[in-house]
Amino acid sequence: MKHPILPSFYTHSRFHALLCALFFTVSANVLLAQSPDSTVLSSSTLDSAKQARMKKYRSEQITVTGSRIGDDGRTPRYTIVTVQRTDIEQSPARSVEELLRNVAGVDVRQRGALGVQADISIRGGTFEQTLVLIDGIKMLDPQTGHHAMNIPLTLDDIERIEIVKGPVSHQFGPNAMNGAINIITRKHSRPFARVQGMAGDFGLWEASFSGSLPLQLNENLRLRNRFSFMRRRSDGYLARPSWTGDVRTISTTNTVNNTDFDITTFGGSIELFSNDKTSLELAGSWTGKQFGANSFYSNRFPTQYEETTTSLVSLIANTEFILPTMTLPFRLIASWRRNQDYFLLRRENPAFYRNLHTSNTVSVEAQTTITLPRSSVVLGAEAAADYLESNNLGYRNRTRISAFGEIRTRIFDNLTASGSGTVLYNSDWGLNTATGLNIGWQITEQISLYGTTGRSFRVPSYTDLYYKDAATVGDSSLKPERSETYELGLTYREGIADIRGTLFYRAASNLIDYTRSSPTALWKATNLSSAITSGADVHFSLVTKEIMPILERVTGSYTALNPTFATEPGSQSRYALDQLLQQVSLVLDFRVAEQISLQTRFRYEKRVNFASDAFVSDVRVGWNYKGFEVFAEATNIFNVLQFDFAGLPSPGRWIRAGAAVNVADVLK
Repeated sequence: MKHPILPSFYTHSRFHALLCALFFTVSANVLLAQSPDSTVLSSSTLDSAKQARMKKYRSEQITVTGSRIGDDGRTPRYTIVTVQRTDIEQSPARSVEELLRNVAGVDVRQRGALGVQADISIRGGTFEQTLVLIDGIKMLDPQTGHHAMNIPLTLDDIERIEIVKGPVSHQFGPNAMNGAINIITRKHSRPFARVQGMAGDFGLWEASFSGSLPLQLNENLRLRNRFSFMRRRSDGYLARPSWTGDVRTISTTNTVNNTDFDITTFGGSIELFSNDKTSLELAGSWTGKQFGANSFYSNRFPTQYEETTTSLVSLIANTEFILPTMTLPFRLIASWRRNQDYFLLRRENPAFYRNLHTSNTVSVEAQTTITLPRSSVVLGAEAAADYLESNNLGYRNRTRISAFGEIRTRIFDNLTASGSGTVLYNSDWGLNTATGLNIGWQITEQISLYGTTGRSFRVPSYTDLYYKDAATVGDSSLKPERSETYELGLTYREGIADIRGTLFYRAASNLIDYTRSSPTALWKATNLSSAITSGADVHFSLVTKEIMPILERVTGSYTALNPTFATEPGSQSRYALDQLLQQVSLVLDFRVAEQISLQTRFRYEKRVNFASDAFVSDVRVGWNYKGFEVFAEATNIFNVLQFDFAGLPSPGRWIRAGAAVNVADVLK
């Protein structure tokens, strides 16, 4: 496949890729220093023992770190859903976006499957109002939130994904108006090596490798590491829609051109630590995507094409200072994120219209925690700078400096209250503030009640302000978005059951969206005068293995939204006015035999302004024995025609199969 990359784009992309490769190489060299006769042990998380699997299923009950002050789970103050390592391994999902599709209240709108591109929103917000983080590092892109999910990690790199639903700008700053998604990487304590290959419909193939070989340098000093590589490509998957009677199906007789993709991801990290309180981690990762962007941004131009490269380099230090009256833990994060975006409106004619954007974000964040007899206080600050070079958006730069704080107090043994706030100075927008208040009450050993309120904001991206092409135009006079949210939640945890329900209400002003008055008009960025969204969601998980011989776990969720917008009658929306009205998800995990697992996933979605709804089913079966794994999976098994964006049908049935080897298990 020929890729029309501009020379300057290619040169800068190679430079940053080589920089990330340096960390990969250093990690590999350190591993080679290990004694050749060292015993290789398994760290595969697909443990076949029943007790180990049950422990992993139940670990979701205690994994709650949705704020800068972690919760103990007894008195929760936020609505948090966690995708655990076990969920990742048993799911037919092949990307973070697909993993999130079965989380209540999370709206995943994919333009391209398997990690090509997707917009993520929470509880009826827009993709710009959801903050994505990797190990607490913000994946903010000054060009556009479309690149927030350019995650330079493979699934083997991820330990869990924490989804915090609700206003958390007071915790993490702008772009966290409706929630945050924190991707937490794996920390291997034992040697690990895994090789995987996969192939499927539409010329799909994938090859990946991940590994780790920790070292005990001396009695007190240890070194952990990880490294990974993955390449995935397809010839093109999107089929032409057709109607068969009253059944919506996808015809497989003709495939649409310009849906091919080629994705490469690699990276690694080295962490030196002496105990759980003192560590230094250096990480670097890179992902490059080349794909046909069939009708991604406008149905008028179906032959769009795009290439993106995203790299992340970070340094995370943790230590503690021992003072006469207390011990202060200290955390420092320094990061550099670079994203390059090359876009053609007509792939067959690059000179017709093309964009080249290069954004860089450099940030430093520090925080400390003060522990008092019944309270904890977090104080911190962040300084960051955004730089953008673009033939369309111009040469832009801005800086931001913020200070944040949170205090949590245990009023009684079963009652906790917390308050938090962020003050942000943005060189383009001046001062903005966000505040929040949370209360958690453990009514009984099994039942907890919590309430939260928060004020949040988001500043416009450079695309919102300055973008212009044959179908879209920005507005340099846009104002920052603001919202005020109220939430009430109830949790029940008893033995095998984990049930959570939430009611919420959000009033937003100056909401930014792209609207048009007719299908032939330009999409224009605008501030909607107001938008009110109320709703409810329920999430439950039942570990059923102990009472059923085959069914290990049942997980389900339901979200209902009631949005009201103040906008002109007949106006079409690109993002805000096409949100979900209802969302239902059900996941069944089976253990057919000790070595054979089966997962089935069912999802129902109904959207505003969409004439039809969608019911989609996925399935995965896997066999695992002594380090060898064989799997087969199918997404959209009933070949249902579905739309995440109007006029852009999602893939139909997609069957794939593969095999993997956990080298450590084989050699054990």
